[in-house]
Amino acid sequence: MKPYWRLTLTYLAFGLAWIFLSDQLGVFLANGNVTTLTHLQTLKGWGFVAASALLIFGLTRRAFHSLEREQRERLAMFRKTVEGSHHILLNYLNQMQLVTMEAEKCAPFDPATLELAHEVSEEAAAALRRLGEAEILTSEHLDAILYPEKNESPRPEG
Repeated sequence: MKPYWRLTLTYLAFGLAWIFLSDQLGVFLANGNVTTLTHLQTLKGWGFVAASALLIFGLTRRAFHSLEREQRERLAMFRKTVEGSHHILLNYLNQMQLVTMEAEKCAPFDPATLELAHEVSEEAAAALRRLGEAEILTSEHLDAILYPEKNESPRPEG
């Protein structure tokens, strides 16, 4: 059940029970005295406000803590995903650099292509170093790390 339904239904049940039971108790305690009943009704109203405030506080506090815990878990999962991706990309980059080193040993391999491979590898290595040094992991910070030449995150074309 969604927290807002749980909160609403709990408050509804509490309010209905309070009104019914406190009215019955007030009539019993007043024993027909209208002045006493009036005073009891005022006290009953104050009690309802105080008890409602405590109930709402407790229910919203519990829902808030649950939401905070869920957000911490999502952030931890996001961090682990970024760390795992970083590791995979470093391994891939190392493999690409090994391929480039082997290609350098082949005489007919185009030197311009090898130079481009070195440039791209160095750019990727620099981006991965920045990613590895990131202390704040949000999508905005990652965009700033991976796309430092842009003021905002890249937008898909089309």
